[in-house]
Amino acid sequence: MEKREIEHYLRDIWVREFEKEEKLVIDEFDSDDIELLAKKEYVKIDDGFVNLTEEGERLGRSLVRKHRIAEKVVADLFLADMDEMEELADQIEHVMSEEVEDNICRILGNPENCPHNNPIPKGEEDKDLGNEYSVPLVSCHSGESGEVSHIKTEDARKLRKIMNLGLIPGSKICLIQKFPNYVFQLGNTQLAVDKELANEIFIKLDE
Repeated sequence: MEKREIEHYLRDIWVREFEKEEKLVIDEFDSDDIELLAKKEYVKIDDGFVNLTEEGERLGRSLVRKHRIAEKVVADLFLADMDEMEELADQIEHVMSEEVEDNICRILGNPENCPHNNPIPKGEEDKDLGNEYSVPLVSCHSGESGEVSHIKTEDARKLRKIMNLGLIPGSKICLIQKFPNYVFQLGNTQLAVDKELANEIFIKLDE
């Protein structure tokens, strides 16, 4: 089995064992495949049943998380249909680094569910994007500056509009005025958003 096939196996087994709580019988699987997974210490076999080891559970959980994050970003940012989404997400998950995974989650506001409404497993060290250090742009005062922490929206149209402005996590901005629109400085450019969008852009203010 190639690396990608092993990862597909582990992802599917994790879903069945930990989400669907199924009992996995060894006869369901190709004997050579299960033997290889057991040799790599990803699964253990006991009385004819297959279960993930601690390492297999960790890796399977990570793969499910990456796949569902990939589905989310493909659906939200590229408006892919379900068939395209599955194909693209399957390609992305196998090359997604932890840094990219973290940045995508920050951009999407740490989504809880994929487009199929399946829960996205928490990461090993999930960051609390709604903590006291980040505030929506609407709560900032004129003259305050900071770094974009994350975008909190489930609306793909709004997300694309915000990103088209160049507002991504890590962007440095300074709020200039709040009425009639929220005007802020981004690099050498002044940009404006309405209150609805300003409520979904979270800022970590400078100390």
